[in-house]
Amino acid sequence: MIKSSLLKTVILITGCKLLISCAQFVPPTGGKRDEIAPKLINSTPKAEQKNFKEKTISLEFDELVDVTSLRQELLIIPEAEGTYDIRSKSNTVILKFDKAFKDSTTYTLNFRKGIKDLNERNESRNLKLVFSTGNQIDSLKISGNVKGLLTNQPVLEAHVALYKLQDSLDLKKTKPDYFIKTDSSGNYQFENIKSGKYRIYAFMDKNSNLKYDTKTEAIGFRNDTINLDKNFGGIDLLLANANNEKPKSQKVLPRAEDYTILYDKNIKSFEVKFENKNDSIPYYGEDKELKFYNSTQRTDTLKVNITVTDSSGNTLTYLQKIKFREPEKKKKEKRAYLTLNMKPKVGEVVDKNFKYEISFDTPILSFNKSLFKILSDTIREEKLETNNFTWNKSKTKLIITKEINSEREVKIEMSRGVFINIKGDSSDKQDLKYPILKSENYGLIEGNFEEKKTSKIIQIINDKYEVVAEQKTRDKFLFQNIKPGIYLLRTINDKNENGYWDYGNVEKNILPEEVTFYAEPIRLKANFEVRGIVVK
Repeated sequence: MIKSSLLKTVILITGCKLLISCAQFVPPTGGKRDEIAPKLINSTPKAEQKNFKEKTISLEFDELVDVTSLRQELLIIPEAEGTYDIRSKSNTVILKFDKAFKDSTTYTLNFRKGIKDLNERNESRNLKLVFSTGNQIDSLKISGNVKGLLTNQPVLEAHVALYKLQDSLDLKKTKPDYFIKTDSSGNYQFENIKSGKYRIYAFMDKNSNLKYDTKTEAIGFRNDTINLDKNFGGIDLLLANANNEKPKSQKVLPRAEDYTILYDKNIKSFEVKFENKNDSIPYYGEDKELKFYNSTQRTDTLKVNITVTDSSGNTLTYLQKIKFREPEKKKKEKRAYLTLNMKPKVGEVVDKNFKYEISFDTPILSFNKSLFKILSDTIREEKLETNNFTWNKSKTKLIITKEINSEREVKIEMSRGVFINIKGDSSDKQDLKYPILKSENYGLIEGNFEEKKTSKIIQIINDKYEVVAEQKTRDKFLFQNIKPGIYLLRTINDKNENGYWDYGNVEKNILPEEVTFYAEPIRLKANFEVRGIVVK
């Protein structure tokens, strides 16, 4: 009797295990892989429905869907006021908005890659829902392309923004009436836009707030108004960085030997005026830094009027109080030799139109040019005149130019003490050798412009968009001794003839200076000449 009961129990347990096993979900093996995206079979509102007044939108698909990325992918154009929740139940997606949609407005919900099937993650591509809260569906379109101004390459996911024309538009505070993102080819297309007058901009919305951040985000724009009474195509925009705010002093670094002011952007020019002329001390400004040197061991406070101007003409003028730190009381150390940074670096090849640059971290007080020599092929001394030497304003950079007759190498000899800085530190002895460039290892690029009136800057740039060489010209150009490689020709139309590219001013509606690219890359080989290029 006990054995019979035990046997029944074992059979019952085994049967339960089999039933549980049978109830488990096992993906089917074999067969064709599901590659079909979810299909929308019903929605509220219906496609292109008019007079929709609800705050809830629902979408029903033909299979189970995954919406985990929908919030990041969904574009609602124009932007809906307030916030919304996303809920998913089997094959239905529900969007609940806390505020009503604007009256008499056509809305487009672009789901992009936000809806996928649950099993294979196939994306429902090109899924859009268009409806109107009024009695008509707006149908006008604007399309175009967005590229980098200085690269000529398409820009992915740039925000293209349309603003209704208004007396005063502050891109830093105002969200667009319509916006869309570019695809991988830089293309965009607005659909279902209401007729009217608009301004169009494109910018990299890094913080996703739909507002332009002048400091960090590249921008492109049209400086005219689009009167949207028909469809427009070919509205192309070129993006470039354009920080149009005034420079700002971010922080100061006082030390016993110097006092440094750091700005939030590169500065083109520095103007310094001491309130008391007897307080005048050496200073040096470059890039984001302005440094004053305590050459007279001052301990009192100096007052200085400073004006800094960036490359777009934005100017900051203010009064700066300068006070150096008290020097530490310790045994005076032996003076070190001053630091020299040479360009080109030792061992790099140079050509016969010799150009040599020496930079110093402290202004130079004296330079004894009789202690500086250039030797061709190590034995023949080149005669140097005063016009072969050019100092920058703050005497922290010296450029030596000289046409030489060397065949093998150039030698730079600097005797000890050729340079003495404002601290009294002197330079050490230097003997530096540079091989002469052999023309057969390099190439030549020559051409001219169709338009010959405007001042231009033509640049050879490499695959990293670094400038390899540039010239200022109006009609023709000739680049010699260029290393073999693949290059692009980039032209800046320098209309104001200031010698550099101006990035315009968004607030003042001033476009950047025009930048164009030669149609084809230049493939340059060693001992090869590319001539007859015509730049249009």
